[in-house]
Amino acid sequence: MAGNRMDVRKAVKHRENYDSIVTYFKTLKTPGMDQMVLLIDTIEQMSPEIYEHYRALQDIFRMRLKEMLAGGNPGPQEQLAYMIQKGCSTGTLLREKYERYLD
Repeated sequence: MAGNRMDVRKAVKHRENYDSIVTYFKTLKTPGMDQMVLLIDTIEQMSPEIYEHYRALQDIFRMRLKEMLAGGNPGPQEQLAYMIQKGCSTGTLLREKYERYLD
């Protein structure tokens, strides 16, 4: 996991990598839609038992999603709906707050 490139999809399979995963997502200044999809997929695969890291990723996801939506042009509707749907199913987002994006 040298540098700022990492294979998050492989790393999430091992709990000892969770700290590096959190650091990776914290250092992304303005994540694009693909990184946001990767982030919510990572949250879904991560063990909530490692609460500190799990919660940190949830907080990053909420903050970045809020920034994307405030920007007015978050990106492709399909990807946005996918992220929000998965965010709701993982308990990262409250469905009532984001339902309008799921239509």
